Amino acid sequence: MNNYFMETHHHEWILTNRRGSYALGTGNLINQRKYHGLLIAGNEQFQRFHLVAGIEEKVEWRGHTVHLDSNNYSNCIYPEGFLYLVKSWLRPYPVFLYSALPHQNEILVRKEIMLDAQTNTVLVKYMNLGHHPLRFTLHPKFTMILHHEVNQPGSLDHQAFDTACANEPDGATFYARRQDNGLGVFGYLSEGEVTPDRYTYYNVFYPWEVMSGYPGIADQISLFELNFSLKPGAACSLLFSDQPIEEPQKAVARIQRRYSTLPKPKDYPARADVDDTLLGNLEYEDNLLYKYPQYLKLLEFALDDFVSNEDIVAGYPFYGVWGRDTMFVLNAMLHNPKKIKTVEKILLKYSSQLQSGLIPNMLQESGREANYDTIDATLWFVILLWKLGKAKDTATFWKKILHISEEVLNGILTNVRYPFFVREDGLIELKEEFAHATWMDVRIDGKAVTPRNGAPVEINALWYNAICSYLDMVEALNRDSKKPIQPQPQLQELQGLVRASFQKFWTGDYLADRLLGDRQVAEIRPNALIALSLPFEIVDRDKMEAVWQRACSELYTPYGIRTLSPRDHRFRKKYYGTQRERDLSYHNGSVWAWLLGAFCGLYLKIQRGKQPDAEIANKLGEFIGTFRSSFMRGHIASLAEVWDGDSPHFPKGAPAQAISVAALYNIETFIASIKE
Repeated sequence: MNNYFMETHHHEWILTNRRGSYALGTGNLINQRKYHGLLIAGNEQFQRFHLVAGIEEKVEWRGHTVHLDSNNYSNCIYPEGFLYLVKSWLRPYPVFLYSALPHQNEILVRKEIMLDAQTNTVLVKYMNLGHHPLRFTLHPKFTMILHHEVNQPGSLDHQAFDTACANEPDGATFYARRQDNGLGVFGYLSEGEVTPDRYTYYNVFYPWEVMSGYPGIADQISLFELNFSLKPGAACSLLFSDQPIEEPQKAVARIQRRYSTLPKPKDYPARADVDDTLLGNLEYEDNLLYKYPQYLKLLEFALDDFVSNEDIVAGYPFYGVWGRDTMFVLNAMLHNPKKIKTVEKILLKYSSQLQSGLIPNMLQESGREANYDTIDATLWFVILLWKLGKAKDTATFWKKILHISEEVLNGILTNVRYPFFVREDGLIELKEEFAHATWMDVRIDGKAVTPRNGAPVEINALWYNAICSYLDMVEALNRDSKKPIQPQPQLQELQGLVRASFQKFWTGDYLADRLLGDRQVAEIRPNALIALSLPFEIVDRDKMEAVWQRACSELYTPYGIRTLSPRDHRFRKKYYGTQRERDLSYHNGSVWAWLLGAFCGLYLKIQRGKQPDAEIANKLGEFIGTFRSSFMRGHIASLAEVWDGDSPHFPKGAPAQAISVAALYNIETFIASIKE
């Protein structure tokens, strides 16, 4: 297999909409995960249903036949459509250019995939860019199952489906519904005709599932055959939806408009080849496909991928809405004035779900109850209310968020519901049964893999910053008030007490990761970076610089920050294997991109005023240079959840993680503001 096969094989594209739906696949359209597919439809409860896995595609001209699609099987890939792939592009939406062998300008097919913003409708568009009329025969591959599940081998053989199709002058329509679970797919073909045609694709293989210890063999089913012809320069649109498609031609236009203002790669094949130059004009040398301002626009669109049902999806395809991740993403969105309303709406939504001062860690999803196993998300929540207050800066809003913040802080002070408490020295301590209530939250058999019981360093820095944010809200409200209010005395006293007690974390050249009583648990983890990158400073600048320098030498990688120093005997080089093996690595060495936000934020605090802003911007650009380059060269469409802790750093976990993209967006937004 050639190098381009390997390149496209490991790069994933992602499309999402405002309902939590998604389409996901690789750069060569060979499905490696059970989650890969053209339409995975979501609803308001963040339930998701895998409906369409792909399409069998056959193209004919003058007696020659080419298959564009490829399926993984345990012993082969068949058919070998990937051989006919000239090039693919991941953003602003996935585009695939195919040709006959050897690749030639005579036969060229462009395939594009787009997703509607408001409805669960995906558009697959074929265009003949070559010189000859082409005949297409398609068989959609249906799954119609919950997206975490697979159709076990043989399970579709006797499955009953209700089907219907109709061929009209303005396009053909088709419909299929599984009788056992009621899941259905509606389709529309703008050209040609649809006929019933049922057969099963047996034992499709998903290697990435098997590598993670999950079932990875499944069946798919085709229920229709689609036929159409395209003259040179002509196009055909195919729609799939979970609901009847009203006015399909308008739907096609609406979906295309969604992406019309986004930058396309510089070698995007926009029109039919009329002078035999199309293939020669493609970029093959891995040069930049986007200019810097174009990349920033695509990055913003990538961040919007996670905005759904007036909330933030933590990551695709595995996760729903998580309170902690939501706070991190909203922090990045606050830098964009166009997103202030969205931030406000989501924050106020969380304020209505407070319990004993805590916001939910995980919202209700797919029938599961919300849980409140987090304290850092709640403290971030108060800080974000303060930041939003600064952005809006009205007395009415300051008053509203002041009351919310008091409810949160008093709830923490008086908490008896959850297993944590405020110590006599003002620090927050987590009991052993709440040792998972920070972002390092993985448990195996009910026990935290990286216990944070005691007083965790970043929790207490957040606690201090939340108190400072509250006190600043009071000052802001009093600024133009004829009747100034007084802050709660207990909170005012806590500010100094917490700052003084926080000095117990100092080890001489770093911050202890947590305190057990007053005993330091001295682990070199990134939580010290989080603690010191927050808005209100809690230690002296020389200590901040010492922490950053050690983190730079032991934790920094071009893909993010390690969760544990490689010098620690518990460090795990690779995030690999079964769920248990991966959980052991998750916070014990694995690299997280979102931590670049804290790393760069602390660098900025240390250097601002010492170096010219332009030099700081250049240095920050170096820290995130790998991701910036990957976006601008078209290698990635989003940012993964984690990377291996040791080189080579392969992306792992969710291929599109909200906090990873948010961190990059946050840093790039600051850099761009300096350059303006």
